[in-house]
Amino acid sequence: MKKAGKFLGCFAPILAALLCQYAASFLGMIVAGVLLGIKAGLQGVTNEMEAAEYMLEQMLSADVLMIITGFATLLTLVVGALWYSVHRPATDFKLKEVMNGKLFAAMFCLGLSLQFLISMCLNAVYPVLPQDMTNAYSELMETLIGGNVWLSLIVTVILAPLAEEFLFRGITLKKAQKIMPFMAANVLQAVLFGVYHMNLIQGVYAFVLGMILGYTAEYFHSIWASILLHACVNGSADILSNLPESITSTYVGIIAIAVSGVVLLFVAAKLYPKARTERPAAESEDNQEEKELFRKNSFDEY
Repeated sequence: MKKAGKFLGCFAPILAALLCQYAASFLGMIVAGVLLGIKAGLQGVTNEMEAAEYMLEQMLSADVLMIITGFATLLTLVVGALWYSVHRPATDFKLKEVMNGKLFAAMFCLGLSLQFLISMCLNAVYPVLPQDMTNAYSELMETLIGGNVWLSLIVTVILAPLAEEFLFRGITLKKAQKIMPFMAANVLQAVLFGVYHMNLIQGVYAFVLGMILGYTAEYFHSIWASILLHACVNGSADILSNLPESITSTYVGIIAIAVSGVVLLFVAAKLYPKARTERPAAESEDNQEEKELFRKNSFDEY
């Protein structure tokens, strides 16, 4: 019975994240509506129908939607960071312990590679997918990259990786590892990560990405490594979206991008072991008591 309770506890982070998203989005829509109503009045729009049309048009603009998304993601980040900071495993490396030039190079190459390969897979399956599904995905991507560039980068490259890594690799994965082997725990958190995106197309590749992020966090003993990889993957989307259409719309260009993705993947695989940091043996022995305390208590009380 206790183990079943711990298993159900693995779903607490995604429920908290969804609650934060919906609550912040609802509040954000209300605030945006009030501000836009005031702006419409200041611009002399007095007709109720015209004011409503103006507010609806502005509310659905990429910039306003991104601001609301950013607010919701920021709230999720605060909850996840506080939750993780209280229950951070003693075995996890801190930021200064894991970051180095080789890690940056490995995560950049892998992030760019994954984005290229994801894009190629999407291009291959896009024609056979239902139109309503592809339309929903296209609208989502337009919201994420169609507005102000700097605002989009802040939300997708900084806020989202931090918030999602704290919750899924920092909390969900560690909670699941208390009751099941790493591989099973990694699959569980990746499935929840895919569900969290609430879009079938994005959810499928989010599951694959979640598996890789989970392995990265485990391999480097730190969610800071997975945060960096996550940021590189999201940032690479902007690189890909800014490539000339003469490259992305031709067979030669598409093949070149795919080959680049495979080459970068091999480079990242070579850099991975070299970027890994190990604690000195003496320090590792000093941490044994703290690790045992973590095994007994961490993530068991909530």
